[in-house]
Amino acid sequence: MKKTLTTLSLMVMVLVVLGMAMLSSASTVRAQDIYGDPHFFLKRQAVWLLIAVVTAVVACRFDYHHWKRVRWLPLGFYLAVLAGLVLVFFPVIGGKVKGSYRWLNFGPIHVQPSEFAKIAIVVALSVWMDRVGRQVKEFKLGLLVPTALCGAYAVLLVCEPDFGATMVVLVLGGALIFVSGARVLYLAGIGLCGVVGLAGFVATNANRMERIRAWLEGTGSGSPAAYHLRQAILAFQNGGVCGVGLNQSIQKYNYLPEAHTDFIFAIGGEEWGFFFSGTVVLAFLVILVCGVLISLRAPDRLGRLLAFGMTLLLVFQGAFNICVVTGLAPTKGLALPFMSYGGTNLITALFAVGTLMNIGMHVAVYDERMHTEVVRNAVNQL
Repeated sequence: MKKTLTTLSLMVMVLVVLGMAMLSSASTVRAQDIYGDPHFFLKRQAVWLLIAVVTAVVACRFDYHHWKRVRWLPLGFYLAVLAGLVLVFFPVIGGKVKGSYRWLNFGPIHVQPSEFAKIAIVVALSVWMDRVGRQVKEFKLGLLVPTALCGAYAVLLVCEPDFGATMVVLVLGGALIFVSGARVLYLAGIGLCGVVGLAGFVATNANRMERIRAWLEGTGSGSPAAYHLRQAILAFQNGGVCGVGLNQSIQKYNYLPEAHTDFIFAIGGEEWGFFFSGTVVLAFLVILVCGVLISLRAPDRLGRLLAFGMTLLLVFQGAFNICVVTGLAPTKGLALPFMSYGGTNLITALFAVGTLMNIGMHVAVYDERMHTEVVRNAVNQL
């Protein structure tokens, strides 16, 4: 397990370092235009990174069993995030930015509660499913309650609107309910209702439907909604195999919107070529393998569910962001974990890693105790 934890740490470090390097290039143009300082976003991200590392250390040292032992803790965390999702609609502390209510404003600090919602739903459902045990097969305890927990977040996220976060919360919730052992028939029925409801909501939203249409038509679409995709693909074509070199990106000069956030993967592909793209994809694949190994070897049900949820949280967001940037999924704002600019996302991503490390260390302790017990029994039989 120590090799697994070391590998996980190295992959996260690789992504963070690559992310900071790419941010130093991708954000300069916009930072200069808005703030008169080409390194404005890089400096802020460095501060957020420091906070995120501290958060990861705390999560690593925080015994994950406390989520079960302190009964009010997961509920308090869930309700605190729920309150944050409500407060974004209030003037002064919240507010509308680019047509959405997503931020809580604390002076110069802006926090996005939807990012914490992803972590909170993993914790809440893992603790609940562990607590109900074999009763997970019951409709009320195994499906109705966890669905209500996911639904409360989903409704508020749709109202912001933030379809990316809504999708992540629902995927995490559905996956955790499934692996916990809930009846597939119940889950399929609830899932079908959710898909139909979400599809109906999207169908009535002209902007979302235009994005889907543009995605289906590909880069040749004449729709303005295909602009992001065309520019992202052009960035990869410019980069080729070897890339144009660090700081030499053309697309970051306001050709590719959100170059330092949602589309930072495209800028990396332009400047460092296939080396960058392949390294990022490989790193997320290794994180997936490490997370699965930690989950399978976790010493208890709570650890298995938490490790599974945190791994899915990181890998699903990474995979979806890469799919969007490469045209394999419709354009949707979803950050690339560890790399996109944004403090809240970076904190939650490293919190997830810290939790995985914590569970992994319990696996190592458990293995050591089992080995000691086997040796003691063997000695006693001599």
